[in-house]
Amino acid sequence: MSKLMCLICGMNIHPNTYDLNNYSFAEKNEKGKIINCPFCGVGKIYLDDEKEIYHVEYDTLDEESLKVLDHAMKLEVFNGEFYEEASNIAKDKEVKKLFKDLSNIEFMHARVHKRLGEFKELPKLHKPDYKSRLNTDKLLLEEAYKREEHAIAFYEKNSMNVCSDLIKEIFKALSDVEKQHEIIANKYI
Repeated sequence: MSKLMCLICGMNIHPNTYDLNNYSFAEKNEKGKIINCPFCGVGKIYLDDEKEIYHVEYDTLDEESLKVLDHAMKLEVFNGEFYEEASNIAKDKEVKKLFKDLSNIEFMHARVHKRLGEFKELPKLHKPDYKSRLNTDKLLLEEAYKREEHAIAFYEKNSMNVCSDLIKEIFKALSDVEKQHEIIANKYI
């Protein structure tokens, strides 16, 4: 396997990392057949061995674009924290692993937005009590489905509100990842 880098998240994919977060993919990566970035989940069209990571000059971003990137970062942190907690609450081992992998992917999406908007750090959000109202794997999976549906809608709506074509492309790539997550959550339900 040749060395690949993800143009969206900037992570290098090596023979010992190709299968990370595999539970979060509809079609799994295999040695020699990389379909998704194992770190952020984007498709193979964003994996390359020569190109540079996607970068947007900060001073080209308008106030609305920065606001959207800030909201996108917070959305992904909120979902990442939910999946992290869901992995602790879930009873089935496979569902636990699914939620842990989804958490990793969502936090990477948040880091992508953090880098693009040149924000200093990921936000610290209020963590709701999920355990008391989402106390079965089925309820957790239904919540996961709703969150993925919301993330897809967010990216589709807000891609019209950013001034950068590159950010629009990144939103499309991340929305496609969320669509995979929606399918996977639905499959488990």
